[in-house]
Order: sequence, then structure tokens, then C-alpha cells
Amino acid sequence: MRPAVLTLALAASLASGCSDSGSKSDGEENSSPAGAGKTGADTREAIASVRSFKDPKVKVDLVGLNRFGGQHVVVQLRYTNTGSDPYGTEYMVQDIAVPNDATEGGDQASGIGLLDTAARRVLLPYKQGDACLCSSGNSSAGRDVLEAGEHATFFAVVPAPAQGAKTATVVTPDTPPIPNVPISDEAPSAPPGQSIPTPGPGAQAVSHAMVATTEALDDTDETFDDGQNVKVNLRADVLFALNKADLSPKAHAVLKDIAQQIDASSDTTVEVDGHTDNTGNDAINQPLSQRRAETVKKALEGMVTRSGVTFQARGHGAQQPLYSNDSEEGRRRNRRVTVTFSRPQPAQQTPSSAPSSGQAGPVKLTIEGTPMAAQVTGVKQLGNGFGLLTYRLTNEGSSESPMSSLNYGSDWKNQVQFFANNVGLVDPAGKRKYWPVIYPTDYPGNNEYATLATPTAGAWDARVKPQQSRDFWAVVPLPPAASTFSVEIAKFPRIGGLSAS
Repeated sequence: MRPAVLTLALAASLASGCSDSGSKSDGEENSSPAGAGKTGADTREAIASVRSFKDPKVKVDLVGLNRFGGQHVVVQLRYTNTGSDPYGTEYMVQDIAVPNDATEGGDQASGIGLLDTAARRVLLPYKQGDACLCSSGNSSAGRDVLEAGEHATFFAVVPAPAQGAKTATVVTPDTPPIPNVPISDEAPSAPPGQSIPTPGPGAQAVSHAMVATTEALDDTDETFDDGQNVKVNLRADVLFALNKADLSPKAHAVLKDIAQQIDASSDTTVEVDGHTDNTGNDAINQPLSQRRAETVKKALEGMVTRSGVTFQARGHGAQQPLYSNDSEEGRRRNRRVTVTFSRPQPAQQTPSSAPSSGQAGPVKLTIEGTPMAAQVTGVKQLGNGFGLLTYRLTNEGSSESPMSSLNYGSDWKNQVQFFANNVGLVDPAGKRKYWPVIYPTDYPGNNEYATLATPTAGAWDARVKPQQSRDFWAVVPLPPAASTFSVEIAKFPRIGGLSAS
């Protein structure tokens, strides 16, 4: 299920690597934020640098990515408040924690992690008991902000990427990813005034599956692929007439494609689950969903050519909605048959032979009377079928304008993925759209999924000044067989002819 989505990380423009300069020593009284304590200045050269989306005056330098104890990696980030005005320029250090952690557990670097694209996992800091193996907070001492000119370094101990990976992509809750950074085999140096703990026998690795989400351009299905299983939600209005369980003529072509995927899988058990919306009552919905599941099961049994496959059909009525039943579109998408099976072995992917896309666009759109421009600034391969899409939105008008309307996609997407709900890659040849990657979370009190993307436009700063640009990003699955593709940003015209570099 994907009832709601929150953001893992908020964005900024991708900046070139640079070293820290011009900041006051963290050793000065009250200069160090919670999580760093009273430390000396960290003058290490930056491996790469980005800016915080939440507060662009804050520069974030990656100063360490080191293998640790064979099975672990230490990530170190130096946050510098480059502002000069002593008033109104504080930066809340808790913004680099995962939701709720900063206030409930005080582990202020708990949102720092890595993307392991080979294993399709988001790797976050270990938990040792109730503590995060990362820089921890001390808000009771009043050190929970960075004042203008101050800096502090934070670390996180995370599981090492699988298969002895030599590089990894660094993620944080308030910056864009830092892609494809080499992992050093040298022992890490601890941040000034801190010590890096070794995960003990009871340490719990924290990782989450990267779920690739795609949708057919003809609206026949949406697919969720977590690297282990594929879950295909087939639209009931494509398969059946209203309140009927007999397959429509179009249903056979749709199910034939699913049968081919099952043939390519090694799974011996395929689950077929019928669902309805909440109109009517259980006496009607439950048997209808069961009949529809049985119909799809029977059709797939006749189409799958691989032997030894068992199909299980179940009806759930209206008990497992994916989306809100408060709108017609939500109800339409809840009327579905879901087919679940083990992920087929993907075909060997080769790097695109097409030239790098560079900067593509801009394309224009008038929003609430203001001329706006959208431009793709890059699609960078992260490996194993994932890419980092970066794009820029510019207010080309003469007055300050809200960007908040760009956050809204179609009605159903607003219910499940308010952030980045209308940004993705489009493969016209493959007839699919590729949405930003999501991953399941276990944060208490929050939604079930997080998104590897920024707010679409202006969700953090809803107003943009004339001629001002904002940069955004999304981790997306790359179309496996396409050398070129298009990018869709909100209601702007599609930007085509792009490739991943």
C-alpha cells in the first residue's frame, strides 16, 4: 500500500566541491550546535559540497566517506552557516535528523545515509539500543542551532553497501544527493571533539528497500518493484464492465503482458487479489472482488507457459484501499486486481550510447499570471537502473510569485505523494512513466513511505522573487531499454530527447 508519502530529503542547487572557509571556530563558547558539543574547527578539504534546500545559506561539505570495521561506512558532513547577519540567520541542526528523531531521540544526524543501488537499499545509521550511531543532540544545553559564521561536523555509521561497492551516493534530509562518491579504505578521522563508535553485537542495521514506481501511459496499471517482488495494480475499469467480473476485450492484451513477466520470473506462487472501492456494502463488494480475482487467475493460468506455477486468488472487498475513497479518481484506482510475483531477473543494462543531455529546455508555462520556465540540468546514472534527475524552475516575471501550485499533480497523486507528485521520466516507446523512488519507513507517527526527491516546487519557500531560480532533484528508475526519454515537470510541456550521463 502507498497511502501517503513524505520526503526524505529536500533540495538545493548542486554546487562544485569546495573547502570550508571564513567560519568561526566551533571551539568558541556557544558556537557549536547540539550534536557537536564544544569542538575545534574542522579544516578538512571537502570531497564535494551542496547547499541546504531548507536554508540555502548553509553549505554542506562531505569531508569523509570511509570504510570502517570491514562491514561499515562512516559518513561525515560539515555544515557551515555562511550567513553574515547575526539576526535571523540561525540554522536548526535538527533538520538533518529523520522525522521525529531530533525531538524524540536527540540523534540529530540520524537522517544521513547512503544509497546502495546494487542491493536497492537506503542505508541509514545503525541503532544501538535506543541510540543512533551518529552525532547525537544535546538540546538541553541550548546548542541546537548554527549561528551566522559557525560550522559543525556530523557523522553517521551506516552499513557498507553490498558486493564491496567502491562508490556510494550520500543522502541527507535537507540537501540533494551527492552521487557516486568513492569510498575510502583509509581509517576515518573523527570530527573534532567527537568519537566514532564501533557497532556492537546488538547493533541493528537500518535499511529500507528502494521501490521503483512506474505507470502505464494508457492508465491500465501501476507497478511497484522493491527488488524482490513486483506488484502490478490492474485497473478494474480496464479489465471489467461496471459491477461485472467478465473480462473486457482489452483485458486480454493487458494480461498477456503480465503473463510474459510471470514467465520471466522464477516464482512458483503468484498472488491475485481483487479489490473494490467503498461504495455499496460488504455483501456486494466481497464476492465481486473474489469473482474478479478468480477470473484474472483463470486467464493467467491459460497464458503462462512456464510449468510449476500456482495461482492464489483472494477477494478483499473494500478493506485494503490504496487511495482515499473521498474522490472519484481515488475510488476508481481502488477498484483493481493486484498481481504479485517475484521480480524477474532484469536484462543486462548497458550505458546509453546517446550523448549526455546537458541542459535541456527551458520550456515555458504561465502560472497564476507569472511566466515560469523549467529546465532539466542533468540526468546522472547512479548505477543498477537508477538515475538522479536535476531540474531548475525560474520566475521570469517582474513580481514575486507563488510556486505552490506547481506541487499539485492529478487528484489521486496528491493523495499519496504530495511532494514530487508530478515529476518523472517518460518513455514513449515503452509506454511507461517512471516516478521518483519511494521507500517504506518505520518512523513512529509518520506515513508509510518516504520519497527520494525534493518538494516539487516551492513547498518549503512558497514565494519566489522575480528572476529567481530554484533547483530540485529526484532519484528515478531509468527506462531499461530506452537510450532517450522525456522529462515531465508539473504541467509544463514535456522536455524530450534526454539521456542519462
